[in-house]
Amino acid sequence: MTIGIDKIGFYTPNYVLDLTELAQARGDEPEKYTIGIGQSQQAVVPNYEDVVTMGVNAAQSILTDDDRAAIDMVIFATESGIDNSKSAAVYAQKLLGLSEFSRTIELKQACYAGTFGLMQARDYVTLHPEKRVLVIAADIARYGLGTPGEVTQGAGAIAMVVASEPKILAINSDSVYMSRDV
Repeated sequence: MTIGIDKIGFYTPNYVLDLTELAQARGDEPEKYTIGIGQSQQAVVPNYEDVVTMGVNAAQSILTDDDRAAIDMVIFATESGIDNSKSAAVYAQKLLGLSEFSRTIELKQACYAGTFGLMQARDYVTLHPEKRVLVIAADIARYGLGTPGEVTQGAGAIAMVVASEPKILAINSDSVYMSRDV
């Protein structure tokens, strides 16, 4: 049986900062950002958006009523928590109109949480091939003005429905992993 990404949706805020303008304002060559970082714009998050609203927008763009009925797990990967008492997955579950009888979990780990969420979703669907798992990965990266990290900040979300017999991508069961405190 093949398990993988059946649907995928993306969301970024509507506000952007032109990186050529940022480079000029910082006294840097624009190519340091546009070629060195490999992007020409940076998402800017307005004060009325957060990882949950971005993740829900990404998911709403792909979910059907059949998906909502089959999803019984929501995995939300982020390092940008919004609440000290509730998982972002619980907010997403409610805003998306998913069943209260769904498993919800928030994963918090830079870079790897989204991948780990996909791997967990794959394992769950392997055991429950009729079910679907919604995996959302969303973050807001903020660094100090004028710091080396400033040009790498931004925001966005991706939502993926993991299912058996996927239409987009099969997820292999083999993987390589490594953790190191750097």
